[in-house]
Amino acid sequence: MSEGDRLPLVLAATVPVIAIGLGTGFLRFLGRRRRGVRVFRRALVRGGMPREMADELAARYHEIGSLRRIIGDVGVPWLR
Repeated sequence: MSEGDRLPLVLAATVPVIAIGLGTGFLRFLGRRRRGVRVFRRALVRGGMPREMADELAARYHEIGSLRRIIGDVGVPWLR
């Protein structure tokens, strides 16, 4: 078997591992983002901000962390 013949085998073994790693990393990101928004909102309410205003700010904070928005801001227009 030559070097060129092994490339498909190496890719077939490596791509799923990379995909799983990216998937778990993405899910971890979403969980941290959700918790961060919750903590942010609670801090605003405990600081005396009206609940409606805190909800609006927390929603905007959540939107800013959207991967679609982050990727779209760097120039991938089809993700906007």
